Amino acid sequence: MVFYYKGISAAGKEFTDTIDAPTEGAAIQKIRKAGNFVVFIRSTDSAIKESSSLSIDKIRDYILAIINRASAKKQVGLFSRQLGTLLKAGMPLVTAINDIIEQIDNRAFKNIIIDIREKIEEGISFSNALARHREIFSEMYISMIRVGESLGSLDDVIERLSEMEEKKVFLKNRIRAALWYPSFMIAFSSIIVIFLMVNIIPTITGIFVDQNRALPIPTKIVIAMSDFFTTFWILIPILIILSFYLFSRYAATADGRRKIDELKMKIPILSRLYNKVLVYRFTLNLGVLVSNKVDLLKSFEIVKKIVDNVIVEEKIEKAAKSIQEGVSISQALKKNDFLPRLVIGMIAAGEASDKVDQMLLNIGKVYENEIDMTVTSITGIIEPLIIVVMGFLIGVIVLSVMMPIMEMNLIIN
Repeated sequence: MVFYYKGISAAGKEFTDTIDAPTEGAAIQKIRKAGNFVVFIRSTDSAIKESSSLSIDKIRDYILAIINRASAKKQVGLFSRQLGTLLKAGMPLVTAINDIIEQIDNRAFKNIIIDIREKIEEGISFSNALARHREIFSEMYISMIRVGESLGSLDDVIERLSEMEEKKVFLKNRIRAALWYPSFMIAFSSIIVIFLMVNIIPTITGIFVDQNRALPIPTKIVIAMSDFFTTFWILIPILIILSFYLFSRYAATADGRRKIDELKMKIPILSRLYNKVLVYRFTLNLGVLVSNKVDLLKSFEIVKKIVDNVIVEEKIEKAAKSIQEGVSISQALKKNDFLPRLVIGMIAAGEASDKVDQMLLNIGKVYENEIDMTVTSITGIIEPLIIVVMGFLIGVIVLSVMMPIMEMNLIIN
């Protein structure tokens, strides 16, 4: 059982944490042995059932819980790597999980692993215990664990899963890192434009008003925009928040998700990367499942959920039906046309040599390198494009201000 408690350390510092113990008394003893004093303690179950009156502490804990749960998914790769190593060393599953629990820093993930261990001790299989936490462990992860249990090769399966999870996290981090600089450039340039509109333009506008002269159309447009930003600045964050809210509501609908997924596959420049990621997800995950003796149709069903694109999901489902009717994998995929011809040809060659699983894994590795090169290429295109666009906007603003000033100088001279 997991207990939430507030304590005071030997140095007199107040802190909150969770601890795993069979009873409340055992939890208190464990805390005191660590040299800490217990202020209050309660089980997490009772904390959930308790009335949730809002307070600063509770709001803070709630926000931290959301952050911890979001970061918990990143812990799956390391957990799998540690578990696979311990199982290969001959350690029993529960003992191995116990040893890993002591090393987990992420509170949310630690509580999940503790719950999994408790369910295994109650007699539930490892795969079914994982299935209780599908928000952290994917359908593919659970299915492969189930296969490993049935074949008696759990250590090998977990080792393969650890590699996959680590690659998945690395790929996400690589893409985010590549897009960080362009995002920063857009944000920084936007701040400069808003600063010019709110602070600089209104000051210069006063000079033009005093002269009572007809202004060029570009200058009038810039002044009107400046007046809007200055007068209705509060609307900017409201509009941004409202846009995000409406977009998330639209994306949650079936039609919205379909249109967004379709746009991702067609949007200039970025579609190159997105389509390669789709091929990578499909081929690598299908190859891993088939190589681990998961039924082919079941593998297609699992991969369909992993690609995370409605249009491709429908095509995978149609391909699976064709395979069920007796069509070869390559022909079924060719008929539904969501993979490049080269990939289809490689899969056909794999079928001919009865090594389709190995071929799928090889294709996944090739596309992993392709994605890395595409990210670098796209970043190289986006960065100068942002500089040109933002430079143009700032140039237009400056030129619009300078035009009437230059006209005034010509009249004076």
